[in-house]
Amino acid sequence: MKIKSNIFFLLLVALPLTLNAQVEFIEVETLEQMNAAQKKASDQMLMLFVDVYATWCGPCKMMDSEVYTDPSVADYMNSNYVSVRLDGESDYGRNYVAEQQLEGYPTMFIFSDEGERVSKIVGFTAANELIATLTSVSEGFSEVKSYRARYQNGTLDPEGFADYIAVVRDMGNQEEAERLASEYVEKVMVLKSKPTDNDIRVVAFYMDLDDTWWEEFSSDSERLRRVLGEDYMLAMEMIYNNTLVKAVDAERIDLISKMAKELTPLVEEETKAWDLRSLPFIQYYYYSDLTDELISYVDQRFATDRKGDHLWLYSAASQITDMDQQYRTDVLLTKELEWYTTCIELEAHFDYYFYKGMVLIFLNERDSAKESFQSAELLATTQEQQDMVAQVMGYINGQ
Repeated sequence: MKIKSNIFFLLLVALPLTLNAQVEFIEVETLEQMNAAQKKASDQMLMLFVDVYATWCGPCKMMDSEVYTDPSVADYMNSNYVSVRLDGESDYGRNYVAEQQLEGYPTMFIFSDEGERVSKIVGFTAANELIATLTSVSEGFSEVKSYRARYQNGTLDPEGFADYIAVVRDMGNQEEAERLASEYVEKVMVLKSKPTDNDIRVVAFYMDLDDTWWEEFSSDSERLRRVLGEDYMLAMEMIYNNTLVKAVDAERIDLISKMAKELTPLVEEETKAWDLRSLPFIQYYYYSDLTDELISYVDQRFATDRKGDHLWLYSAASQITDMDQQYRTDVLLTKELEWYTTCIELEAHFDYYFYKGMVLIFLNERDSAKESFQSAELLATTQEQQDMVAQVMGYINGQ
């Protein structure tokens, strides 16, 4: 089964460097140096930020050039964190990433001044997002310690328990939040026939459509929106992902049908995303390695109820291109090229030519790719689109 989480596109934006503003990193190559950095954090009562990178990693280099040189990031981190960098493929690095269960490069681990790992950030993270996350972690950990003390001495009521789980989750410590949520279900929700508002705040992030609570949980969408507030869509995304993973692992397409019928109505008001009734099927077939079924699904839908709908066909094809960018499956690339060509025949559009050009690059047909990108450039209506074409043309001409 293919890896379920991929970084699909890297937007390479050249930003000016500020020479006097950068995060003050300590390069760590041994356990002794890491312990010394943790002691420094402890002595200064600061949190420890550990950036784990690989020398070949593009997003890692983007963090170095675009984020750690940002004046606001440098000012915040230098004041509130002791920051270290670690090559995950060095001798010590390999031991460290195994111990911390690294998911991919770059990963940033955050430890308290006492050495407790309290959060992690995976993948390229823009400057404003990184500051927001680090601020949330710093402020949230104080709350965590308060809730933990009450949890350990048995004085945490159900509402406080739900708050405790929410703070841990918001800090990015998903493993701990999931463990606490399981305990909450076993101790607080046992024998209940209907979930309380506090129950909803907990289980919304860890359930799937096969869960015994789903029918009752989903029966009142207005209540869900009221209880979950700004976290409503995040919870729906978690339920979607949990259900998709379970369906793929258990080979249960019935869960995919249930997603299309029962989950889609709960998010249609909040999202403008393309055809949420088709997306689960496309992702299920792809991640289940059912390539023939995937192609057949798209072709049959386009030939019947979506006949002539080039926007639908483009959206389906581009979803597959994005998912398969790492693997570049030959049979899928051939079909994607056919689908984009069909879209162009129905209506000339920048996106259709651009994605067709990307597929042609993957197929090593560079001359044809250049022609497609040149056609896209003629249809570009924004500076962003022009920059996208310039970027890929620069890549092609540089090869």
